[in-house]
Amino acid sequence: MLLPSTIPTVSSELPYKLGEMVGQGRYGQVFVATHKATGEVVALKSLDCQRLSTRLFLQELDFLVRLRHPHIVSWLGVLGSENCRYVMMDYCDGGSLRTMMEQDTILPLDLSLRWIEEILLALDYIHEHDVVHCDIKPDNILLSGQPAIPQLADFGISKPIVKRFGDKGGTPSSTGSPAYMAPERYYGHYYPASDLYAIGVILFELVVGSRPFVGTPKQIQLAHLNQPVAIPQSVPFLIRSLILKAMQKMHQNRYQSAKEMLQVVQTARIVAELELTGNGCQSVNSPQQESLQIASE
Repeated sequence: MLLPSTIPTVSSELPYKLGEMVGQGRYGQVFVATHKATGEVVALKSLDCQRLSTRLFLQELDFLVRLRHPHIVSWLGVLGSENCRYVMMDYCDGGSLRTMMEQDTILPLDLSLRWIEEILLALDYIHEHDVVHCDIKPDNILLSGQPAIPQLADFGISKPIVKRFGDKGGTPSSTGSPAYMAPERYYGHYYPASDLYAIGVILFELVVGSRPFVGTPKQIQLAHLNQPVAIPQSVPFLIRSLILKAMQKMHQNRYQSAKEMLQVVQTARIVAELELTGNGCQSVNSPQQESLQIASE
């Protein structure tokens, strides 16, 4: 549990008691909260009124209200206190994908691919609703229920697709998470393919056990802009092709929609499951895989 001094001031009128902090973003923190009368458990995202402009708050709220999908964390309402605004959301009891990845055991490949599929379904939905998430990372993929279902969270820096440039004066560290930012994001540009680049980074991390680029934020930025992605040969051919296409430096060379990328991930998962059961009739050099490799180049 948090120390009392780290919990934001809550008006006595609010019906929820704040508990443990389970996440932290650019403009606030996320807490487990329990309804004082009913015992209902929710997640409350505190938003600093002085740091977060009303415009940005209303923009995030608009996204949360409009975007309803099984793989997006559900918005439940808004609460207020003297110092903070609180966005009330469903509580995901399985933690985040980041938490899962930091455990000693490596996630099975078929499970990793299935979760990527489900997040791509969420991305396809939000892109169809003219929103680019702009902060896809394991910390913003929450897990709920048994078996765990991934849900996309945190639309705090999301942008409408009709806008092609980020906030003027922004820096890489304040407009996303450098380890998962597509090259164009460092110049203030963003596209649906920018979110797919981040999915490529996450998939690399899931199957390799480390990120493709590490170092200081500046070193990571230069790597995203200039350094080729090196994937171990031990990674299955289809997965290598998938990651390489998703992480192309030029957004025009990546998958152009989440639906397009989803179809390739589904094929890769089916092949992986067949190989695991020993029933696969396709080798790593099958014509289907060769065609996918050509498509990724």
